[in-house]
Amino acid sequence: MSIRTAVLIHGAGGGGWEFDLWLPVFEKAGVRPVVFDLVPAKGGPESTTFDDYVEQVRAQVPRTGRFALIGASLGGILSLKVAEQARPAALVLVNSVPPAGVGPPNPSPPYPEIVRWANGPLEETRLAMPDSDEATIQKAWKRWRDESGTVLNAITKKIPVRKPACPTLVVIGAEDTDIRPTTSVALADWAKADVLRYAGMSHVGPLLGRRAPEVAGTIVQWLKSR
Repeated sequence: MSIRTAVLIHGAGGGGWEFDLWLPVFEKAGVRPVVFDLVPAKGGPESTTFDDYVEQVRAQVPRTGRFALIGASLGGILSLKVAEQARPAALVLVNSVPPAGVGPPNPSPPYPEIVRWANGPLEETRLAMPDSDEATIQKAWKRWRDESGTVLNAITKKIPVRKPACPTLVVIGAEDTDIRPTTSVALADWAKADVLRYAGMSHVGPLLGRRAPEVAGTIVQWLKSR
C-alpha cells in the first residue's frame, strides 16, 4: 500500500502557507497534503512551549492509513519527536533543526520571551529569500508571525529524540545559513537517511524558492518509492 497522506509541518514564525507551492504537486500525484498552522498557547507566544507544538502536530496525524511526516526547520525536529509514537511510514526533514547529539553546539544568546518577526523590515525578508521571486517574498513578508522564545531556546539547546524507525529523507539547501549543510549531513548520517542536496538553495528555498515545485516533485517520487 502506497503513502497517500503527508502531514506538512512548517518552520518557526511561519504558517501552513509556506507549502503553497508544494500543494499542486502533491495533489496531482495523489498524495493528500495535510497543512495547518502552529498556533500560540492560550497565554500567547510567551507561554508557548515545544511540547505545545508537539501536541498540535500529533492532532493532525491520520488515525488510519500510511502517512508521511514532512517537516521544515522547526517542523523537522517536531516531526522527529512526533515520529517516536505516531509511526509514520516515511519521514522527510527539510533543512531541519537537529536533535541532541547531532551537529555542533549552538552558542547563540537566549531569545526573549517573544521573538518579533511580524511586520519586520521587507529587506530582511529579501535577504532571507535570495532564491525566491518578488511575489513570494512579498507574500512571506506579510505573513511572518511572532514566535515563542521558549520554543526557540529549547531547540537551540537541542531536543533529545530517538532515531527514526522508518525510511527517512534529508533535504539540504547548500546555501542554508540557518542550518549549516554540514549539520544536515550529520543529521542524515545519524538517521541513516537518503539525501537530496540542492545547490544555490537557501534555508527556506525548498518551500519558497523558484525551484520549490521541483523539490516537491522529487519528494513525492521518493515517497512513492517507499
